Amino acid sequence: MTTTDTIAALALGVAVVATAAAVGSWKTARNANKAAGTLSRIEQQRLHADLTPEFRCTIVANEARSTATLQVHLEGPAGLLSHDTIEITVSIRNDSPHRGSDRAPQLAGAADPEEVRAHIWGPWKFSADGCDETGRTVAAQQLAVGEWTRYGLTPTSPPSWATRSMVDWHSGYANAPVRLSITTKSKDSVWTVPLEVPVTIEDAAS
Repeated sequence: MTTTDTIAALALGVAVVATAAAVGSWKTARNANKAAGTLSRIEQQRLHADLTPEFRCTIVANEARSTATLQVHLEGPAGLLSHDTIEITVSIRNDSPHRGSDRAPQLAGAADPEEVRAHIWGPWKFSADGCDETGRTVAAQQLAVGEWTRYGLTPTSPPSWATRSMVDWHSGYANAPVRLSITTKSKDSVWTVPLEVPVTIEDAAS
């Protein structure tokens, strides 16, 4: 091997080592960035969970059960104080998540799953200004930690295709809670808080 060949071989070896080192450095940097990204996501998820809004809700119906009032109180957490107000949207959930499931057997002449899901399967619906046509959801509003808001409720009715009478429908839900879902938004964060609120009957003597 000539001197030139030796120099070329050494240069090639140096180049290979340099390339391997560069690849190793790139992989190390990539892994470090990936780890940092994972830790950042975990921290963001933790902070998001720590700021999940805490609600205290009560429902009081009159003695005849012809009307009721839902009061929603935003109790915390304290970390939300820096957010000023947050947007809340309150909706009523059906008594079972399986109502109108596409996997449920479809009987001849029965309502289709979409109609079943759209109906409110529960004792009460919203009657306040700004609610949708079904009474399932009320318009969004702003609420600060430590403050409360109030919504009017009226009894629901059985679906048009049901064979149950109004009396049987209401009797079936006499002691049932109202299943709520409160969607809250603040500073690009969104939380959905499910709740089940028992109904208290107002004392006529009070």
